[in-house]
Amino acid sequence: MRILPIILFSLFVFTESSGMELSIDEAVDYAMKNNLDLKAKREELNVAKGNLTTAITYPFNPEISLEGRNLLSSGENEKTSYRFGEKNEYSLSISQTLETGGQRSLRKDIALKNEDIVQLEIVDMERLLTGEVKREFYNLIFLEDKLKLTDLSIGLNQKLLDVAEKRFRSGDAPKMDVNLTMVELKKVENEKTKVTGLFSISKARVSSLLGLSPDTEIILRRDEDLTPPLKDMDLKGLKEMAIKNRPDIINFEIKEKAISEEILLTRADVSPDVRVSLLYNRDYDKEVYGAGVSIPIPVVNRNRGQIETLMAQKLRLNTMRESLKLLIEKEIESAWLRVDTAKKSLKLFKEDILPQLKENADGLKRAYDAGRVGIFAIIIEHQKLISNTSAYYDSLYEYNTALVDLEAASAGGMK
Repeated sequence: MRILPIILFSLFVFTESSGMELSIDEAVDYAMKNNLDLKAKREELNVAKGNLTTAITYPFNPEISLEGRNLLSSGENEKTSYRFGEKNEYSLSISQTLETGGQRSLRKDIALKNEDIVQLEIVDMERLLTGEVKREFYNLIFLEDKLKLTDLSIGLNQKLLDVAEKRFRSGDAPKMDVNLTMVELKKVENEKTKVTGLFSISKARVSSLLGLSPDTEIILRRDEDLTPPLKDMDLKGLKEMAIKNRPDIINFEIKEKAISEEILLTRADVSPDVRVSLLYNRDYDKEVYGAGVSIPIPVVNRNRGQIETLMAQKLRLNTMRESLKLLIEKEIESAWLRVDTAKKSLKLFKEDILPQLKENADGLKRAYDAGRVGIFAIIIEHQKLISNTSAYYDSLYEYNTALVDLEAASAGGMK
C-alpha cells in the first residue's frame, strides 16, 4: 500500500562524490575480507596446520654415542709399560626409540580434528559477523530516517511558528501560541542533536566491522523495499536445520571426538616405548659387537589423573552441547515471534494509524488557518503524527533486525 508523502518521504541518500558506497550485501562481503578480528582468527588456521605437521612428524631422532679412551702405563712395571697411543679403546652406539600403541596415528587424527575445530570457529565467526553488519546497517538506515523525520518536523514547526507570529502580530492569536510553537521547535532540534550523535556512533561501528578507519565516509545504498516479504518458513524445520548446520553445534561434536582420541592417546602413552640400540667396541686387541633393548615399566605413572581429567572435559562438552541446542531453539522462537509481531505492527501503521493521523493533521491545519482552533490543537496532532511515524520506523527496524537474528540463529535456514 502506498503511504502518503508526508509519512514516507524520499530515502535519505548521501550526495558526496567521495566515500565507499555499499549495499547491505556488499557491506557483508567487504567485512568478510577485511574485518580485523576475522583476519586474526583465520591466522589460527595456519597455527593448526603447523601443529598437524608436527603431529605427523616422527618425534624421536636416532642417537649416536662415541667414546674413546687412551690408557697410559704407570711406569712402575716394565711388563705393563707402553708408549702413548699404543693402547686405545673406542665405543660406538646407535639407538632409536620406537613408539607403540599407534600414538603417531592418534596424534595425527587429533591434529586434523583441531584444524576442523578452528575452521568451524571461523565459519561461526563469519555467521555472527554477518548478523552484526546487517544489524548495524539497518540501524544506520533507521537513524537516517529518524534524521529525515526530525528535519521534516523542524520544517513544519518553523512554518507553524511563522504562522503563529504572523497571526499574533495581526491580533488574531495570543502570544501563548508563539511560545508553544517555539518550545516544540526547540524540542525537535534537541532530538535531532541526539539522533545525529547516535548516527555518528553507528557509522563508526560500521567502519570498525568493515575494517576501515573511523573517518572513512560510508555511503549506504539500500533497496527501496525495506520490508521484504517473509518467506514461508516452518518453525520446526528451522530448528532442525539449525541443530544440523550451526557450526558451534558441530564444533562441540568434533571436540568430543578429539577428546575421545586424546584419551586413547593418553592410554597408549602408558604403553612403554621400545628403545633399540646397537653397540660396537674396539680396544687394542679385540672387537666387541652388541645390541640392546630397553623398555620402561609403567608401574608408578599410568596417566590416571590425565585420563580422568579428559573424561570430565568430554562430559562437560556434552552438557554444553545439549545446553546450546536449547539456547538455539529459544533464539529461533524469539526471533520468529519478533518478526511476526513487527510485521503486524507495520501493517497496522501503514494501513490504519498513519493515514488517519495525516488526515486529522490536514483537517486541523485548515481549521487553524480559518481561525476555528488554536495552535495547541495543531501541536498536539503534529506530535501524534511525528510520534507514530517514529514508532513506524521502530517497527521497521525491529522487523529487519529480527529477520537478521532469525537468519543467524538458523544458520541460513531461511535461504
